[in-house]
Amino acid sequence: MVLIRTAALFLVLGFLACMGLFRLTGQPVWRQRAMTCAQWGVVLALGVVGFFVLRRAAVFI
Repeated sequence: MVLIRTAALFLVLGFLACMGLFRLTGQPVWRQRAMTCAQWGVVLALGVVGFFVLRRAAVFI
């Protein structure tokens, strides 16, 4: 669980840093990198939700 929280923290910090650099420089490459961080954040969130659903479903099997 610590690994997942650390990964989520790094994704959020990476997103904020890239969006900040996009605001400062105006270069679209930083926005693209921020969106990549956001996409991986969604993947991580879906994985965590799926893990918890499967963990709860194991009780009924």
